[in-house]
Amino acid sequence: MDFGGYANNIAHVDLTSGTVEYKEIPEDWARKYIGARGLGVRYVFENGPQVDPLAPDNILCFMNGPMTGTAANMSGRIAVVTKSPLTGTVTDAHMGGWSAARMRWAGFDGLIFKGVSDKPVYAYLEDGKLELRDASEVWGLGVHDTIKHFQEKYGEKDLSVMSIGQAGENKVRFASWINEDDRAAGRGGTGCVGGSKNLKAIVIKAKKSFPKPADKDAWKKA
Repeated sequence: MDFGGYANNIAHVDLTSGTVEYKEIPEDWARKYIGARGLGVRYVFENGPQVDPLAPDNILCFMNGPMTGTAANMSGRIAVVTKSPLTGTVTDAHMGGWSAARMRWAGFDGLIFKGVSDKPVYAYLEDGKLELRDASEVWGLGVHDTIKHFQEKYGEKDLSVMSIGQAGENKVRFASWINEDDRAAGRGGTGCVGGSKNLKAIVIKAKKSFPKPADKDAWKKA
């Protein structure tokens, strides 16, 4: 269903089985929670309060809003939402840079990771598809070297990388996800959750492609 502003595509990734399902956003959720933090918190709520933050059943969400990827000021933010290993309750951490916009241009409103991979992996996003690929060669590297590795592998043009470092790999409870060397989702230990799932990085390859607003005239006036 097309309700404007959204790609209406969430990748649900089971790291245990290595499978990916692409699902639409429930329309009432899209209208009520307006993407990003609100939508991510709803998915965490539905997953249940009993889940241990470092258990396979905990989910790790990377969420955009309906204006992400447009020219709107301050819209280029991505919300990382999960159950925090630091506080034991829901956390949302936000970071800027190009990853949010590129995730939208690649055809996604969000990514939801569940389970634990039996080996280090990274998610590669391009043209509305997500692939899990072997991250063994970057496991143990810091974020700067990890990002440099993927830039050399895929080329810097139209590329964004979000990564954890050694702190996340070793499940330090305040570890962060880092985007483009110097942007951090620094609250709640989201990087620790990534490490507990053996998820090293998210690599996004996407050219600029502005989303279609729900109301073009209202968008121009705003």
